[in-house]
Amino acid sequence: MSHELNTSFETQVLARSHELPVLVDFWAEWCGPCLMFGPILERAAASAGGRWELVKVNTEQHPDLSHRHGIRSLPTLRLFVAGESVAESLGALSEPALKQWLDLHLPSPHASTLKAAEALLESGDFARAEESAQAVLADEPSHAHALYLAAQIALAKDPSDVSSLVNRIPASSPFFEKAEPLKELSRLLVSPPDDAGKGAGTCAAALGALRRLDWDAACEAFLKLLAEDRHFGYDIAAKSLKQIFLLLGPRHPVTARHQPRFASQLFS
Repeated sequence: MSHELNTSFETQVLARSHELPVLVDFWAEWCGPCLMFGPILERAAASAGGRWELVKVNTEQHPDLSHRHGIRSLPTLRLFVAGESVAESLGALSEPALKQWLDLHLPSPHASTLKAAEALLESGDFARAEESAQAVLADEPSHAHALYLAAQIALAKDPSDVSSLVNRIPASSPFFEKAEPLKELSRLLVSPPDDAGKGAGTCAAALGALRRLDWDAACEAFLKLLAEDRHFGYDIAAKSLKQIFLLLGPRHPVTARHQPRFASQLFS
């Protein structure tokens, strides 16, 4: 749905965005790219199915809003969710580029399902987590978050399926950077080392923890393996620890707890 700004920005955009996302198009009649981009936006709004709505702000008629929001080039898109601006795009976009930008920044209609799937995954209920992830993928086969969750479940159930899942994650998604760590960890589980030497027991424990998605236990075991057998440990444990830290990210408690220990042990 599309509207010209006809009441107040606070009512029509900020308050309304608590009910559903509002995309604001700052434009002007003298702006050629704005006039070319307008029909693309209108078609996207008409086919949005109530997922979001478009409010068009003519900056010649509302210079106060243009100044207040720091609009310096036209067209400018601002996406508002729950009263806040969450994304911005400068300049006209093609129809595919607009769709990609919206898919990246709009809140997912499956957010509650995916949040529940994450909780189930965290609790070790892989079967129900997989049901939730697959339900989302049945509706949106390229849903990056659902593909990422499905790939984690595959790491636990059948690591050979991981690559085919993460290869479907769009490059524009923030989950794309997690694809390679998941692939590397799945390769280790698909083809475990033949001879772990004196660290065989510890290596088996680390791989078992990895299959349970018990990142904390996996890190503990890999650090122990690194101490037990520096040569073999570096080849397997160090590489695996690096992939776990990349997968979880620097702010994850497991990364924060184990990465300093890993660095200290690696360079001691």
